[in-house]
Amino acid sequence: MYNEPTFNIYRKVMTVLTNLKKDRKGLNEYVAVASLLALVAGIAVLVIPNARTTISNLWNNTLSSMSSLFQSVASGK
Repeated sequence: MYNEPTFNIYRKVMTVLTNLKKDRKGLNEYVAVASLLALVAGIAVLVIPNARTTISNLWNNTLSSMSSLFQSVASGK
């Protein structure tokens, strides 16, 4: 199912996630940053009418880029 490079990447990701789970302070900081970004985006959408489209496009572009990156890594490119 997995080839060796894909399995090695998977193992590294799982190791980082395990270490992050053990690091409560680091995890709290990531949650705080994500919450702040969500709050700023929410306020921008309410205050600026055109911000909804812009923020939606930013998220779609980011998710598309991440998906392409993960597909490239998974296929060994």
